[in-house]
Amino acid sequence: MRKISVSLAVVMLLALSAPVLTYAASILKLKYDASTGEISGIIYSDQRDISLSLDLGGQEVPVSSNVVGEVYHSYSSNIFWANVNGQIGTGLAPWNIKVRAGDENLIPASVTGTTYDFNFAPLFHAPDIYRNFQYDYYNDGTHLFLNWSPVNRGSVFGFSHYKVYDNNELIFSTRDNSMFPITERYDRLPVFPYHSFHQFQVSAVDWLGHETERSAPYMMRAPGLMKEAKAEYGGAKPGTKLQPLESIVSFTPSSDQLTSVSSDAFQLDLKFTDALDYDYNAVPYTLNYAAIQASDFELVKSDGTVIPVRGLTPKNKTISLSFQQVLDSRATYTLRLSKQASGDEIALPKVNTRSAGIDLYVETLPEHALSYRFEASVEAFIGTFPEPPTGLRATPGDGTLSLNWNRNTEEDLDGYLVWLDGKLLTQSPIQKTSFFIDGLTNGKTYHVNVAAVNKDGGRSLQAFIFPVPKVPDGSGGTEPGGSGPGNGNGGGGGVTAPAPATLEPAPAGPALLATLVDKDGISKTLGVALRSENGKVKVPVAEDIKQLLLPAAGELLIKDNTLVIEKDDLSLAIPGQVLEQLKSLVPVAQLNTSRISVGFAPIGSIELAEDTARAASQSANSVITPSGAAFNITLSLITNDGKESKLSEFSYPVTLKLKVAEGSNPNLTGIYYLNELGGVQYLGGRLSDGYLTIDVSHFSKYAVLQYDKSFTDVPVSHWASPAIKSMVAQHVATGTSDTRFSPNQQVTRAEFATFIARKLNLKASGASDFTDVPSTKWYSDSVAAVVGAGIASGQSETLFVPDRPISRQEMVVMLMKAYAYKYMLPFNVGDEGIPFADQAQISTWAKPYAAAAHKLELVQGSDNKLEPNKKATRAEAVMVISKL
Repeated sequence: MRKISVSLAVVMLLALSAPVLTYAASILKLKYDASTGEISGIIYSDQRDISLSLDLGGQEVPVSSNVVGEVYHSYSSNIFWANVNGQIGTGLAPWNIKVRAGDENLIPASVTGTTYDFNFAPLFHAPDIYRNFQYDYYNDGTHLFLNWSPVNRGSVFGFSHYKVYDNNELIFSTRDNSMFPITERYDRLPVFPYHSFHQFQVSAVDWLGHETERSAPYMMRAPGLMKEAKAEYGGAKPGTKLQPLESIVSFTPSSDQLTSVSSDAFQLDLKFTDALDYDYNAVPYTLNYAAIQASDFELVKSDGTVIPVRGLTPKNKTISLSFQQVLDSRATYTLRLSKQASGDEIALPKVNTRSAGIDLYVETLPEHALSYRFEASVEAFIGTFPEPPTGLRATPGDGTLSLNWNRNTEEDLDGYLVWLDGKLLTQSPIQKTSFFIDGLTNGKTYHVNVAAVNKDGGRSLQAFIFPVPKVPDGSGGTEPGGSGPGNGNGGGGGVTAPAPATLEPAPAGPALLATLVDKDGISKTLGVALRSENGKVKVPVAEDIKQLLLPAAGELLIKDNTLVIEKDDLSLAIPGQVLEQLKSLVPVAQLNTSRISVGFAPIGSIELAEDTARAASQSANSVITPSGAAFNITLSLITNDGKESKLSEFSYPVTLKLKVAEGSNPNLTGIYYLNELGGVQYLGGRLSDGYLTIDVSHFSKYAVLQYDKSFTDVPVSHWASPAIKSMVAQHVATGTSDTRFSPNQQVTRAEFATFIARKLNLKASGASDFTDVPSTKWYSDSVAAVVGAGIASGQSETLFVPDRPISRQEMVVMLMKAYAYKYMLPFNVGDEGIPFADQAQISTWAKPYAAAAHKLELVQGSDNKLEPNKKATRAEAVMVISKL
């Protein structure tokens, strides 16, 4: 191979994941001590033949192959490496070290006393942080997301991970993200205080810890939510045009005084969000852009100061207004139409609704890294609404319900609407105060709602009951109901519903009343007092319920009781210790008026399809499909003033159970966490009776998904195809590239240890003690975990030899130790009656494990032969792991 310069060679370096390396490339970190004559360190290369020599300024001293040591090969990435260690003579004064590995490079020495250090690292370019960022709000803070330009891993040799700094302090390393160590997106930033200032930088790091310069600082101030904001036109008639001097919104930016503000102007953006009608159709505001001028608006400060508009930009349902005045963050401002307005500028949505809103954004000007930004979303109701019906009751019959209620007194009443289990039964309002339903199932609890409607189309909140046709004990009778707060947009409930007659009597002891919120936001009281039984407080909820509210000071919500929430496709078991942890977020004096909220809103099919499609697009030949329940689960504490506090992580695991769809392939299906950026992360789950169960340490979006990935070198007819698909779906194994699995490639000790660690979900309690398993390696945690569990051991006290191909008998031994660990069984199997024809070739130390593996049908052999000394392939390894 022709020689090339060092700079040109570095440009041609290839990444760890490249299956074939075209140009020679090396990285190294070596140290020579002239006082002892010892040289030590490590060298990585894309070439098998590695040799070293010292350049003494014209004289060359070769380093013997015994000192360079055995050259190991990583079959998964086609990389070679050697642990250099030994004596080369004292008193040498090398200028350079010469590395021959396909080509030749001189690495200059860095001298400190008698110590000579040689470092050669790829010349990565520092990543550039993209000048756009995402954020959301969480626990009274701002959650930021960074993106940066990637290192070209196809042309850079030895890339390992990224480091992220904030204000010159390291806050994150992508190496800590075992699922995605080379990601170019950072979504694990901590939750920062509102308006805190940050200078983010990113660097790239190679396998030996060499780090590039950091990127240019990306300076920004975290946005924050407003202290208060309100729409001022609530109660106006649908389609009303706002008139001169009529207020639009009021807001108070913050309870804190701004600091380090070099601004005498600010901007207010109003984004008019579409209202929703009762069928969830979008109904927009009408903005007459041709009529809107800066002089049509004015801002009134709480001290009476009227601030004129300096500039205005109306477009895309947004009106942007700028003001030439210093923003007083603690003052209350009201935006209104001025006397000069025509009254044709803004018209409200033409619909009776409780969900008409505006998004507000206030930012100090000019816009730059030090700018303050405040945000709020406000909602208002438009139109008039009758009172909900009273006295709703049901007389049960054989498969029937006869409903009756009291007549409303409003003069503009148009009639009533009736729902059954969320389905509207009356397509137009009925005048009578009774309704008959038949074709029902005896003994089943139904959810009945009735709403009043006025002549303008405004609907009341809904009265509700939970009646049961043909009461099982034959007692007959009526089922009274109630009504209460809610948005009234569609089917739902109200407040106070007694228990159906089919409920079992509750045991004696303290009781707990719960409030349920249905899919339309309608609240109702669970009609039965909850009690503790065997350390569990069970709350069964109907299919259309999305939230449970409990009094925080309830006697049953203590650390000794587990709160269990059960519905058809979801179950949550929240330990009392987690509830105690949640309650500790607010002063004890506030608990008597606070509520614990558990939310479990179903994730819509469109949102779920978008998330899965986005995730599948990141990997070739992958299909990710919804295969069961999907929920956005939340846990929070709501104080009497409406402030909501959440836990970022639970002190004890919470058990989550989700239903799996019929017909799903259980080997390809698992529970996934859907992160804020639309990505998915595999969590697994234990499958039993049609449900997957996992323990989680936080609440978020979770879904049952099926993951089916194909590889170009594993046809459907391949004998290991089902096992490969299963282990890839369970994220136990990955391909050697995005499109190839390399089933016939030999598997290394590190790879097999990693397969076991992932399959058993083993976690390392500390770093590995082996000198050949540096912490920078992708498998370091897995090796430490399986060794700590007693499943694997080193080749010596100091060496694990991670890149050595594993023999079939070594694989069987580790497999059986993993089996014993998983099922907590003592291993005590003799080698009598080993069925393999080549048993004489099986090492004594492996025979009992081979006999046990065959007895359990974990290993069958080929033609009744184990072939113990043959190197195992990736396909064979995945096959036996799949049987654990």
